[in-house]
Amino acid sequence: MAKSQSKSPNTPALEWIAAGVGLLLLLAVLGIVGREALSGETEQLPAIEVTVKSVSPAGAGFVVAFEAANSTGGTAAAVEIEGVLKSGETEVETSGATLDYVPGHSAVRGGLFFTKDPRRHAIEVRALGFQTP
Repeated sequence: MAKSQSKSPNTPALEWIAAGVGLLLLLAVLGIVGREALSGETEQLPAIEVTVKSVSPAGAGFVVAFEAANSTGGTAAAVEIEGVLKSGETEVETSGATLDYVPGHSAVRGGLFFTKDPRRHAIEVRALGFQTP
């Protein structure tokens, strides 16, 4: 009687490496999702600070380039930005812009148009409000 020998195939080293990398990626994703779920960071409100980056002539007027930086994990949509040119306590001109989306821990750039030269006046820029996406 002949004995049949069953030989199990050897698993190539490349398959073991791919399986190990896949396991590490899975554990990393689960760790990140778990941390976010436990930290409650998604419940934070956005904190948006607007700063002037530059002033340039543009067509018949001027553009004030700004950056809106969100320092928290909360996201904001339809962010209203207002810029005011002042001479002392007198408001000379006002301009506004709407940013579609400002993600958490990020910054978005935009511009405000003015007819008067902003370099001759004090510029105040601020976020007026937002919507929760």
